[in-house]
Amino acid sequence: MGVLNSILLATDFRPSSDAAAAATVRLAHAFGSSVTVLHVREEFLTWPVTPFENQDRLTERLAAEKVQLTEFLVRAGPPADTVVRLAQERGAHLLVIGAGEKVRDGHLAVGPVAESILERAEGPVLALNPHGPDLRFASILCPVDHSRVSRRGLEDAIQLARAFGGRLTVLSVVPEVDWLSAAVETGQFDDSQSEHETRWRAEFDQFLAGVSFDGVEWRSEVRVGVPHEQIVAAAREQRADLIAMGATGRTGILRVLLGSVTRRVLRQLPCSLLLVKDEAVFEEQFLLDYDVLTRLTAEGDEHQAAGRAAEAVGRFRQALALAPYHTPALEGIVHGYDVLGQPEAGRRYRIRLERLRNAAG
Repeated sequence: MGVLNSILLATDFRPSSDAAAAATVRLAHAFGSSVTVLHVREEFLTWPVTPFENQDRLTERLAAEKVQLTEFLVRAGPPADTVVRLAQERGAHLLVIGAGEKVRDGHLAVGPVAESILERAEGPVLALNPHGPDLRFASILCPVDHSRVSRRGLEDAIQLARAFGGRLTVLSVVPEVDWLSAAVETGQFDDSQSEHETRWRAEFDQFLAGVSFDGVEWRSEVRVGVPHEQIVAAAREQRADLIAMGATGRTGILRVLLGSVTRRVLRQLPCSLLLVKDEAVFEEQFLLDYDVLTRLTAEGDEHQAAGRAAEAVGRFRQALALAPYHTPALEGIVHGYDVLGQPEAGRRYRIRLERLRNAAG
């Protein structure tokens, strides 16, 4: 399927790492991903040490959850450097970390190691906030600045919403500007600030027009103000459990540098964060496959409604070749084999479906 094949879970065995492990289990179940776990110690002082007891517990937990654990790595060295290097060497499609533990002024203070990883990792990073809502991908906020990188962040948010049945809000924040800056940007002096906002909204509409939201419950929202303040406010108001955003964006007099916005969001992170850079989590081929997946599932439904159970099972199995954890196809196969009087043939699909439902809570 070419989507989220490998996940690297970096853990220090603290509460935020527990939340990261839970999110990794959900993602691995939904996308059939293999998981590599990495624990980094600054140095080995004694032997044996407590983390190896924690290693056994985490290994047992992943095994009990039927997660495909490729390797459990223990390394000594600078934590952020080691995590970033191993993620690159292992070619992980997604790096999952805890965002930190300390709360300051009612907000999570993202830890220095997590901040360094978010800043320096080449690929996408999912950072879990242990003090925010439990990450079930039920409510996803995706701020965009209409750039290519924010488009990648939106594509990933759409795929997560599809996989977990989550609600997606796409947010564009019109930055407040003074009259002179607006005049320079728009090339007109009369009502330059109003024209600036009008152009921004039109660009947002054009940006959304090029995106497929098939199978996703979504809405768009435009706010005016300081970008990071509006992003945090929107996440709190909508009780989002995930913010998915691009790490870099537009530049220029009136452009939003989303990297700078991201750093400010990190200072008062209300929930978990998926930070996407130049490389999206999900390969473009999966976006193309989704149309075929939808068609095959619809054809399976039609055969099933007409009493052609064998043909229905065939279509649903073709759909699973594209998406092994596509819930409608799994349900269709299980039902089809039951109708054919072959429940044993549908047993492995039933097990996969139950695991997926358990992962979604």
